[in-house]
Amino acid sequence: LTMNSNNNDQSYAGRCASFGSYANSFLLKHKDKAAVEKMVKEQVELLRGNKELYNMIDNNMMNGDLDPFFIREHCAIYSWRETFFCKHFPNDSWFTVDFLNDTFPFDPENGFYRFITIPYQITRYFDRVMALASAKVDPELSWLKQQIYFENNEQLSDEAECKYKWEVLTAYFTEDVDDLEKLTHCEDIDIGFSEVAHLIVEFHQTGPKKLEEMALKAVLLHHISGDLPPADHLPKKIYKKAVNGMYNVEGDTPDNISVEGKEMFERMRNVFGNNNSS
Repeated sequence: LTMNSNNNDQSYAGRCASFGSYANSFLLKHKDKAAVEKMVKEQVELLRGNKELYNMIDNNMMNGDLDPFFIREHCAIYSWRETFFCKHFPNDSWFTVDFLNDTFPFDPENGFYRFITIPYQITRYFDRVMALASAKVDPELSWLKQQIYFENNEQLSDEAECKYKWEVLTAYFTEDVDDLEKLTHCEDIDIGFSEVAHLIVEFHQTGPKKLEEMALKAVLLHHISGDLPPADHLPKKIYKKAVNGMYNVEGDTPDNISVEGKEMFERMRNVFGNNNSS
């Protein structure tokens, strides 16, 4: 394990990041492919064995996307990955660096550092996370697995938590903050009213969904590895919902959600509607 860069020209944070990158490169050469396949299989089983659905969700997480018809499935995969990370990378086995404040040592129990690192890693780079967790090295090099380096990104971590950990965003909706601030936050994490509405309905549901939505989800599931049927093969209204989701700011509040859910739905509809956003 050698490092060719001139560490004398780097900050403390830069030297730590360089060491971590070289160590990770070494570990990745020793990943256990069978173990990684087993990790993927466990996630696929959460989706009733649907590998194509898993591939879609995995790709969405790498790109920061969210399909409103499969919110619960995205959240299930995210929850599994979060538990996986904490199990395989306990607090004393990994680090990140703060390039803006590199005079302070990394504290693995610091909530902020965990927030800006873990959501980012388990969505954008989970293939690498699994590979690092699976790596097998000789006993004399086992200490490297106690020095795993993970990059961080506050913006993308915030976006990931809000999209794939439903209670984070819905809790924010109930906070006593200005409507414009709520809208700005949604725009910052690239989430529109359709996704917001689907999140609220999905996790405040008290009765069955409309047959229309269930049928539409079945169609989308059938076409998950390809394109939707051509627009002229579906009623215009149905095709529009397949592309944009079931809800818009002009629509009615769903009947099949709790009182709390209805209040939240109407509050956020007003947030988006009053600010001419859709």
